Formats: sequence, structure tokens, C-alpha cells
Amino acid sequence: MILRFDDTNPMNEKLEFQENIIRDLKTLGITPDQVTFSSDNFEMLENYMRQLISDGKAYADNTPAEEMKEKRDAGEETVHRSNSVEKNLELFAGMLKGTQPTYCIRAKLNM
Repeated sequence: MILRFDDTNPMNEKLEFQENIIRDLKTLGITPDQVTFSSDNFEMLENYMRQLISDGKAYADNTPAEEMKEKRDAGEETVHRSNSVEKNLELFAGMLKGTQPTYCIRAKLNM
């Protein structure tokens, strides 16, 4: 069993929660074979994301959730879906630096 803690938002992470989860599992007789953290894989995930963007399979988007749902339900693209690979890589770099906090990476799926 792998116990993975999602520590992608350090502002919300508290060591006491991790310790309580491990203690509660032990109470149930469960001992994880391995304990990992999402941040252990950030470099690998960044490289995968750059590759997906470069292959045209992902893009950076900051369309509000409500509008995104409407567009998806109507089978319409958002304005950012057609951004160039270069623009998407630029936005992704900004996301990593924290200068593009409203953006996320979306898979380019069939509309």
C-alpha cells in the first residue's frame, strides 16, 4: 500500500493531519509500505506537462468554471484552446513562477 499525501498547496498543509492519518491507519492495523508526497514528483510532472503542451495535447486556460461548463456542453472551444504551443509554454512557465495563478492546464480532448 502506498500512502500519498497531496502537498501541492503548502499553505493548506499541516503536519498534524499527516500524523493523525498515519496514527489512525495504525489503529486499524494498516501500515503503508511506502509514504509519498505529490511534491516528490513535481519535476517529472512538469516534464510530462511540457511534453503534452509541445505535442499539442494540452493547453493553458483561465476560463471561469461556469463558462467552461457552458462551452463544453455546447461543444465549443474556449478562446485559449487555440493558443500556440509557444504561448501555452509561456503561460505554463508563468504558472510555475506563480505569475499566472488563474490558469490551469487542460487536456485537449475532442470537442
